[in-house]
Amino acid sequence: MVVPARWFTAILTIMIVTVAVAVLIPASPPVFAAGRSGSGGTVSMALQPGTEPDMIWPFSPTSFDGTTGTSDFMYLMYRPLYYLDGPTFQLDPKLSIAYPPVYSNDDRTVSVRLKSWRWSNGQSLTVQSLAFFMGLLFTETDEYWAYIPGQFPTDVTSVSYDNATNTMALHLKGPVNPIWFTYNELAEVQPLPLSWDLSGPGKPSDCASESLAVEKADCPAVYKYIHAEAGKKTDFATNPLFQDVDGPFRLSQYSAGGSQIEFVPNKLYSGPDKPKISALKEETFTSDVAEYDVLRSGGLTIGYLPFVDAPPKPTGAKVGRNPVSGYTLEPEQSWAINYLYINFNNPTTGPVERQLYFRQAIQQLIDQDTWVKVAFNGYARPQYGTVPTQPVSPYLTKYAASDPYPFSISSAKRLLTSHGWMIPKSGAATCVNPGTGKGECGAGVAKGTKLEFNVLYASGVEALTEEMETFETDAASVGITLNLRSEPVDSIFAIDEPCTPKQASCSWQIINFGGPFTEVPDWYPENGIGFICGSLANTQNYCSTALDDLYDKVYSVSGNKYLQDVENFETQQAVVPAVPVQDYQLTEVSDHLGGYVQSGTLALEPEDWYFKS
Repeated sequence: MVVPARWFTAILTIMIVTVAVAVLIPASPPVFAAGRSGSGGTVSMALQPGTEPDMIWPFSPTSFDGTTGTSDFMYLMYRPLYYLDGPTFQLDPKLSIAYPPVYSNDDRTVSVRLKSWRWSNGQSLTVQSLAFFMGLLFTETDEYWAYIPGQFPTDVTSVSYDNATNTMALHLKGPVNPIWFTYNELAEVQPLPLSWDLSGPGKPSDCASESLAVEKADCPAVYKYIHAEAGKKTDFATNPLFQDVDGPFRLSQYSAGGSQIEFVPNKLYSGPDKPKISALKEETFTSDVAEYDVLRSGGLTIGYLPFVDAPPKPTGAKVGRNPVSGYTLEPEQSWAINYLYINFNNPTTGPVERQLYFRQAIQQLIDQDTWVKVAFNGYARPQYGTVPTQPVSPYLTKYAASDPYPFSISSAKRLLTSHGWMIPKSGAATCVNPGTGKGECGAGVAKGTKLEFNVLYASGVEALTEEMETFETDAASVGITLNLRSEPVDSIFAIDEPCTPKQASCSWQIINFGGPFTEVPDWYPENGIGFICGSLANTQNYCSTALDDLYDKVYSVSGNKYLQDVENFETQQAVVPAVPVQDYQLTEVSDHLGGYVQSGTLALEPEDWYFKS
């Protein structure tokens, strides 16, 4: 859930000034066609192992949230109300469906006016499409991945719609931080096609009503029906429901298992940049090795170089010598953080993981500098807290940038032995001094408890395997046994949900998704959806009322002070063990392709691509 390379002070200054009025913020080889104006050509692009999309509508539950499903799939077909892109990430007023929001009434009212866009079926995109989304949001709040208790939409007292001006006004319970609300709340709003307003096949409904009372009656059945249809992967490209799009492309092919996904241009796309290519094919592979074989054969227009095959970077250089001829190597960096997930509610290991000294010890066993150098060949950067360390931004505090828990096996060992653990010559350490006093193991940790953890990590990425094996060795040196197992990242996402200790789904203990985590579509670098008590995206089950109080101020008070307080709190508490943020991928772009630009938001914009003469 976190971000890529951040914006610089000048950009932030412009945004803050603006906010007073409005926030402005073996695959088939590629087919080449000559000319920029473009009569076609098919771009073939590799997806990373295990990341094929598995949901096709932009109202997804937590288990279906992910960067690939959003940036590489959903946004091609369905554009959000506010679109963010660019190397330094910022609101793009040209590509956004609405004009910049206007805040009034002491930041208690926000008005959004739609542009003159239309759907691929020719229908105009009106405020009814926003009423449709809001109806689902109000009635299915507990199903929405980005919901934070007490925040959007429960902070909305009423909504008014002006059909004459195509404007929606949200009336809020109290003042909001305008930058946060625009970037992390309004950016989540997705206009929905009215053709989806069905409670079953051929059964029209009225979930898109402008009356909340009607929405409450009709929307639950609509959600149930469309959600079920949107999960039938084999029908993605053939179900007429999902041919009504407002983005630059529509889906034309989706093979079983998602091994090959094809998009073709939406001929009625309303945005400023019309697609020039005739098709985009996204292809998935079982491993980095399989993808690299196809890349070296010239079978991809856009692929990626596995980190284990990355050329060493000379001092001060962005990249080393590219080992793949005919391609340009462009490391893709994102405004992001990266960390291990730990399950605070696991009935066996949760009591140990809730101990601050244990989390501090785990952090000191993560040799970030070595992981950057060995596992990622230098294409990564250390991360110490919950706000990105690079580029330098006004959000990053001195404390979080100072590496408060540097790698030290001896310090980690002292933390454990000074809190009641006996470390044997080999095997797992044992709690020999239970209790909550000085020198004892801590609340809930029984005598005889062993420091043994099951660790899941994403399969198919050699660098990640190397990273985890290094971690396993270092942890074992202080009596922490890590039982490593790799699985496809999608299967790990399926079990990573909030849970209680009595639920069978709470059996997972530690997870490494491989990261980095971008805050798609939340770009103001607060992570409340992941750490606030009861949040649907708080899959680690962490809960602190002190932290919740700080988040309340982040959301309601302008400026960055409380965001920095949150960052310092989460870093000091080692809420999540931070690990290096590798480049999102080492992108290889065919020298035949023009118009390809990488974004810090990981946005994919193939409407700008063309094949060179």
